[in-house]
Amino acid sequence: MINAGKLDGISVGERVVYNDRREGHTNIFAVVLEIHPHFMIVQFEDRADTTRISFNDPKWMDFLEAA
Repeated sequence: MINAGKLDGISVGERVVYNDRREGHTNIFAVVLEIHPHFMIVQFEDRADTTRISFNDPKWMDFLEAA
């Protein structure tokens, strides 16, 4: 589990949603594949590659929450 604000307690296999209100960046869902001390790896439904998200990166963390 992690301690990252809105994602506190999220676990591998659970879903997160990204929403920064820009076109194409609203209600984008991902599955958490891995959780590490400082980052997580997710698979967004609309992407072929996985994404590494640092827990201290506000460009990601300000717009992610548990789904």
